[in-house]
Amino acid sequence: MLISKLQTVDSTDWAGLTTENHWGALYQQEPILLSSVAELLFKVNLGGDDIVSYMNKFPKRYIDDDVPFQWLLQGADEKNIPILAYYSDSTMAAQPSKAGIGRSVFYMEFGERLFSATDVLVGEKPDLYKLRIVNDLIPTGTTYLAPVQLVTGDDLLFVPAAELAAGKRWSKEYSLTEQTLSKRGGDVTHTSPFRMENVMSSIRKQYLVPGNMIRKGKNKPMAFSWIDPHTKKKMTSWLGQLDWVFLTQFRREIARLIVYGNSNKMIDGTYGNTGESGYEIRAGWGVQEQIAPSNIFTFNKFDIDWLCQLALGLSVGKLPEDERKFILSTGEYGAYDFHISASEGSSSYTPNFSTDRIVMKGDGKMSYRGQFAEYEWINGIKFQVFIDPMKDDSVRNKLMHPEGGLASSHSFDILDFGTANGEPNIQRIAMQGDEEVYKYIQGMRSPYDPYNNLNTPNQASNGVDGYEVLKMFIGGAQVVNPMRCARLIPNILA
Repeated sequence: MLISKLQTVDSTDWAGLTTENHWGALYQQEPILLSSVAELLFKVNLGGDDIVSYMNKFPKRYIDDDVPFQWLLQGADEKNIPILAYYSDSTMAAQPSKAGIGRSVFYMEFGERLFSATDVLVGEKPDLYKLRIVNDLIPTGTTYLAPVQLVTGDDLLFVPAAELAAGKRWSKEYSLTEQTLSKRGGDVTHTSPFRMENVMSSIRKQYLVPGNMIRKGKNKPMAFSWIDPHTKKKMTSWLGQLDWVFLTQFRREIARLIVYGNSNKMIDGTYGNTGESGYEIRAGWGVQEQIAPSNIFTFNKFDIDWLCQLALGLSVGKLPEDERKFILSTGEYGAYDFHISASEGSSSYTPNFSTDRIVMKGDGKMSYRGQFAEYEWINGIKFQVFIDPMKDDSVRNKLMHPEGGLASSHSFDILDFGTANGEPNIQRIAMQGDEEVYKYIQGMRSPYDPYNNLNTPNQASNGVDGYEVLKMFIGGAQVVNPMRCARLIPNILA
């Protein structure tokens, strides 16, 4: 079963004797939240969180080396299996007209050996037909035959052919034995974990400044100011205009890498691209590409009732009611779609005419304000909207939506719901001390070192009259369980 593009080893199920299992080892989690001046400046000067600020709220897992990292995703130890066919006997020559009537034994064919003798199987109508496996399964090459008998006191009961049609799913209910001198019970079933793998990506940028621009830059500083959250004082940023543009563009590229990055790993384990050095370029999957294909949904017009039904399907049997909070990453138009649909859905309820919603004007008139950015539904399901500016980026996203704005602005990503084995489902991946490298190369003149010294010469890395600033990022993202994320895409993007 392919649940993600990152999957390297499929899950295997078996019953009976367990000989030797290699479960592998997971890297230890070290949750560290980053905070920097640049992070704060983005929030102050750009008017709120961007996607990197949002991603930095997730814990960060550090690994020891810039190599592919793996993790194991344990599946459930119970599942249902589709029946392939059914027969009157083990020769597989014919089918019974009334399977199981009078508690007669017939044979069910399965593609996996997950059941064993004494197991009681139930199909898609589990309360009507219960079939007990009366003896060992018979291997037929790539499939298995299970001799079964109805558990019933009704001599006339039989299993209709429709319930035994190919593809109908059956599962284990319990292992039923005699009360006196029983000889055996059902086998323990096992499910090996899925092995997932990703790799960190590396990006870098740099710029060169001529020495004669240093003085001009000092004469025309960029006026950035911000409020220190600790002292509450107004501070002047140390970032110059060129540095600010440089860091802005670099941060934007990190965001695109983390969210939209795609892998170039080939089937044979090598990577499809090489750099100028002649060494391979390793690119890892971003968050969006790690979402399970089965959790990608399309829609024509956004409807909050449809969203609620979808969230219920993602929650039932998987998330406790106190953990069903869905963070919806969307664009400006998606936030509008959410508001309109939530407004229509709540139109039958009395609105909140409190003072925080009614605005009184000096001319005696009043206005009513408010936008739905959160929505609570049944069974503990809650939605919260987060506006991702990258979805409104008209440079990267070019396709327009017939109802206005970019098509990407109408899309929704569910990036956060639930945990996987107690861990946050989305985690940043980095190497301790090597996540971001920020350097400069000193030439004849630079603003980082004094250069106007008439008596003692200063050291320079080269003879160019200028300086170079370089920055490199090494990192990526891990979606622990790709089944706990989802994408909602307008049909125009599908």
